[in-house]
Amino acid sequence: MALINGSLQIGRSAITASQAALTVTGNNMANAATPGYSRQEVYLAPTQYTEVIPGKYTGTGVALTEIRRQVDDALNGRIRTAVGDSASYLIQQQAMARVEATFNELTESDLSTRLNAFFQAWSALQNQPQDIATRSVVIQEGTSLTNFIRQMRSELKDIQSDLDAQVRFQVARADALAEQIADLNRQVVTAESGHAGSAAALRDQRDELLKQLSELINITTREVDGGAVQVFIGNDPLVQYSESCGLTYVETEDPNGNQLARVVFSHNNQAVDLSGGKIHGLIAARDDQLGDIMGQVDDWAAALIFEVNKLHSLGQGLDGLTSLTSHFSLDATDVSLADMQQTDLKWQVNNGVFNIHVTDAAGNTVTTRIKVEIGIDATDTTLDDLATALNAVANITASVNADNRLVIQADSGFTFGFSAPSNANDATNVLAALGVNTFFGGYDGKTIAVRDDLTGNPRGLAASANGLAGNGSVAGAIAQLATEGVDSLNGLNLADNFNSMIGRIAADARASQDNYLAADVVVQTLQAERQSISGVSVDEEAIKMIIFQRAFQGAARYVALIDEMLQEVIALGR
Repeated sequence: MALINGSLQIGRSAITASQAALTVTGNNMANAATPGYSRQEVYLAPTQYTEVIPGKYTGTGVALTEIRRQVDDALNGRIRTAVGDSASYLIQQQAMARVEATFNELTESDLSTRLNAFFQAWSALQNQPQDIATRSVVIQEGTSLTNFIRQMRSELKDIQSDLDAQVRFQVARADALAEQIADLNRQVVTAESGHAGSAAALRDQRDELLKQLSELINITTREVDGGAVQVFIGNDPLVQYSESCGLTYVETEDPNGNQLARVVFSHNNQAVDLSGGKIHGLIAARDDQLGDIMGQVDDWAAALIFEVNKLHSLGQGLDGLTSLTSHFSLDATDVSLADMQQTDLKWQVNNGVFNIHVTDAAGNTVTTRIKVEIGIDATDTTLDDLATALNAVANITASVNADNRLVIQADSGFTFGFSAPSNANDATNVLAALGVNTFFGGYDGKTIAVRDDLTGNPRGLAASANGLAGNGSVAGAIAQLATEGVDSLNGLNLADNFNSMIGRIAADARASQDNYLAADVVVQTLQAERQSISGVSVDEEAIKMIIFQRAFQGAARYVALIDEMLQEVIALGR
């Protein structure tokens, strides 16, 4: 009877093990398409042998020793890093694609075409300085150019704002994911307390959330005793056991005065060390790419404004000036004009001179040289000093108004104008820096515009260097800016500098695309490796199902046979 009972136990163990194995196999097949599911493997082992007759041993059946998730934690960590890098590069590539579309170069409506048309209009004015229609064309082309620059700059700012809004949204997502991971840590520890391996589904959910989180922000993980996973960003903890330190953002001002989101930990407002993920890509695209490009556009527009205004401010229109007010308001009028920080001037003023001409109704002109002293410390010229020097010129009045702008007014019956010194090296640039008698207003890509009082008065366009109606020297000098290098662009001309900027943008866009493609290849390779370890092959599971089915059927028939034998033994005893 002992042998028969032992045989029944062997059959029972075989049926139980086969049933469990079939259940695991069925669960694998059911989750073959479930994202993040890790295949489970059944491990069977023979049970302890027993002595049936002296010196002879036989088996006692089979035992299910373990149901194990097929995972490689190191590989999953590499996948999370690769996914974060890929997501970061993809965001940057998409941002650069939008930038390239904004510039819209190599079309008939790009900035290069408008810039050429602008300088060609000045060239035509050089030959016909008295023609009002030609003067109007210059103003129209200037307006078209500045409108395009402002629109382009505005579109770049819109892209930056979109990226900033996405930073805020993705930070909120990352914070929510961290909270869910912390909660799953608690559930895993509770479920596995004394029951190792009982939280496989929870672990799969947690791994999927960790992957989603790694797509947003660069994380590393470490599993600790009890089954909880600690999550770090750099060296700083984000999730510890069942607690999340939280992620949020604070508003900070960038160099352009924009309020942009910076990522910090919620519990201490410490800055987060970003190196991968969508959030890193968004901030890199927003600050490094868009911020740099907007800065380049502003610098280029500032150079265009200053170089044209330097020449225009020392030229004269068809009619003399009777009054004007400088475009820029200074922060301080009693400090050196060379102190750009305290005055808030956008361009450097040099030591030198310029001429002011005062003409009466009979056409008689008196020329006065105005000296600007820079680099002489205590005696440097201030805006107040400049107003005083101009006010000393007969038949004009000069002062600084309440807005800290220079105001010049001619006496009744008189007009005035400006001209350059005989030696170009003596030019002070003070009129252009203050915005006196300039063609452009503004100081960068978002403020550039043709001066308001010129748009309705083409006669005021300063094409002449000496006040004679047929003189187009200033117009010719401005036209030459299309091909001549300028100091404010390190010797490059305006067109070449802009084309160089476009070339850098194209190169950056291509680099972003190449980086993304390379990172994506790494992701695909690692995911294929994970699939070979953790993924479910329906064909393989079907084969296992047949094997375990046959094992179950065999065990069932074996138990039935033992039962028949038991019935025979009972019958013998009657």
